[in-house]
Amino acid sequence: MIASHRYAGRSGIVNGPSSARVSFATDTFREPTFFRGTIGRPVVFREALAALYEVVVSDFAYRPKDRLEYRAWLEEQDRKFLAGLGLNRMRDLGRAEQLQARLAELDRARLERLKPFHRARIDYFQYAYTNWFERSLILDPVVTVHPDEVSFEAFSRDESTYARLAAAHEAFDRVDEFECGTTNIDFSPRLHGELERIRSYRRTRLDVGPTGLAVATEGDEGHVEKKIELPDSWVSGFLQVHSAMSLGLTRLRLAPVDLFNICRALRRRRARTSPRALRYELEPGRPARVVLEPWEQVIQLSPASTFEGSKPVVVRTWGRDRLWTLARLIPACRSVDVHLAGLGLPSIYVLDLGPIRFTLALSGWTDNDWTSGGSKFDLLARRLDVSSGELSRSYETLRSLRLATDADLAERAGLGVEKARSALSFLCQVGRAMYDLGGGVYRHRDLFLEPFSADQAATQVKQAPAPAGSSEAKAHAIVDHSGIRIIARRPVSTGYKVSGSATDSGGRRVRPLLHVDLDGRIVEGSCTCRSFARHGMTRGPCEHLLALRLAHMERLEQEDRPDA
Repeated sequence: MIASHRYAGRSGIVNGPSSARVSFATDTFREPTFFRGTIGRPVVFREALAALYEVVVSDFAYRPKDRLEYRAWLEEQDRKFLAGLGLNRMRDLGRAEQLQARLAELDRARLERLKPFHRARIDYFQYAYTNWFERSLILDPVVTVHPDEVSFEAFSRDESTYARLAAAHEAFDRVDEFECGTTNIDFSPRLHGELERIRSYRRTRLDVGPTGLAVATEGDEGHVEKKIELPDSWVSGFLQVHSAMSLGLTRLRLAPVDLFNICRALRRRRARTSPRALRYELEPGRPARVVLEPWEQVIQLSPASTFEGSKPVVVRTWGRDRLWTLARLIPACRSVDVHLAGLGLPSIYVLDLGPIRFTLALSGWTDNDWTSGGSKFDLLARRLDVSSGELSRSYETLRSLRLATDADLAERAGLGVEKARSALSFLCQVGRAMYDLGGGVYRHRDLFLEPFSADQAATQVKQAPAPAGSSEAKAHAIVDHSGIRIIARRPVSTGYKVSGSATDSGGRRVRPLLHVDLDGRIVEGSCTCRSFARHGMTRGPCEHLLALRLAHMERLEQEDRPDA
């Protein structure tokens, strides 16, 4: 999707002897959104924005080394060696050496003639890097002004890392004025360089508005217009992030020194062989341990990390180098809440910086990014059919409230809690809402320019048919053909544990086991099928687990009927 952004001016910073002004130019194509206030802790805000920039420009995807030039040189050496084998006489050998010397002289002369061209090419690339880098490689973060905070969201370049910076109004000594809404901001490398000049002894103002620092009035020359290719995968990525955040995650609280010890260990040693996991070992009532593979280096965490769960848990996470982006926030951090989804599943780090909160969501591993479609965490949540009227009512209610829990939205919109959760899931899918893990609420956020009308709601609520090979489509096919059978259902304090028998595509019987909470979300699952043996839950549940949940939900609906 080609998205046009128009900025009436540039983002930037003006530093004076005793004051500074941080101005973010917003997209004038979007709804009027602005915020003006005086920052209470400028250094903490500077470090948080710097960490956000580190995430935006980071790319931890593996790319093999380009050995094309080395291979060309090696082939040339082989050619010379083979040519020398046929020179039996000293005269021919001497003649060949003269020709080689002459050829080297001509090569040096050619390089001398090309020096102006090479110099001009370097200057051009330097200019392009300085002026066009943010257009081609950096997608402008999404900024949302809420009644209680200002938030900045973005994905990394490899789209495996999601970051959200939320500055509550308490982070400002004075809030002059604001208008709620969502827009894009001009966030360039030049601005990042200016951010480093913010100091605590300067009174710093934050201005988020259309004009940025300057607007030219003659011929509209001050407008900076960008046409960047905004990937459709970003919308899918936001859905997967918020779906993962709304799951039943294992929570662990770390002290800042614990995160420092982990980052220091990762900096001091670099693994050359697999496995490269970061392993959390949690035991009830005891401080947690972190183990770095493959060296089995144990980092004993502080007493603040005492695990409050009911049973021991071991969680392995990959892509640990992405934690380096948090290093600058450690001095200003008060505590770190780690949310773990399971083996090879996403991990989420929420840093408490006082009135500023920084959220870093890491996908299961670097190559399994949030946006490619390999992660299907939205399938773990139960969805009911929502009509266009119910979806529009939910959207308008959330837009008027700006933030609400699912229970509050259900009460205000006149819906059941399950209907409200399903409607919120749909709104997240189409980029109209988001889930705030730190605050535990859903927030209104429009990613697109087009207004969300009732007609659009009717179109959006009709789910596109699932691909024939997807787990969701296969699960419905299994249920339609009576290929799933519930063997046992046992109610527990957190929901139900269900075991069943299903038929796979090859006609073989498999045994799915499922733990669902009271809201129908999958907490744990296992299956004897090949897909689960290969991927586990790292790419979402297999079709047999989804089919077993569908059968379980049908059984619950039958039991809830008055005549049951």
